[in-house]
Amino acid sequence: MKRGQDFATSIQGSLGGVLDSHGEALILRNVTNLNVSDTGSRAVSPGDNPSGSLLRAECGYVVLGSAIGTAQAIGSGFSLALPKPERGLHYKFILRAPSIANNDAAEIKIHSTSDGTNGSPLIIGMVRGHGDDQGANVVSVKGMIKFVKNKSTAGDMAEVWSDGTNWFADIVYDVDGSITLT
Repeated sequence: MKRGQDFATSIQGSLGGVLDSHGEALILRNVTNLNVSDTGSRAVSPGDNPSGSLLRAECGYVVLGSAIGTAQAIGSGFSLALPKPERGLHYKFILRAPSIANNDAAEIKIHSTSDGTNGSPLIIGMVRGHGDDQGANVVSVKGMIKFVKNKSTAGDMAEVWSDGTNWFADIVYDVDGSITLT
């Protein structure tokens, strides 16, 4: 790579621009939108029992909740299961709803599982806040990431990676306590 030249320009120059079309397909393929109205055959339900599990092919960004500009309404929350831990799997969950209604049935929950179905506490990691509490490092395994009612806002996010045994989380929120690891 030449000094003063960015990585993408350097690679594309040496490959004759063949990366142009591949980069677009890669980006578009790794975004999944999930809400009770657009999950299709993998319907999800409110509560602590996920009825749908993420697929390996959905690694990447997972956009959660109602459309931008529409609050996550009472009764429109859902629970979702992570797949069986497998080395290299990763998901970045981003809340798209501007807010979540002040009702348990509006919350969005992501459960860790040992097999894609049965809940198992396998999540450890960092919860970082921009409020007064500044988050925490969670070193004992937990079973659920929860986007909390009446606190979570658009852009709050939780990213998880698997080493084949556990899920390592990096959670970032705007308001104290808007995403919990329990």
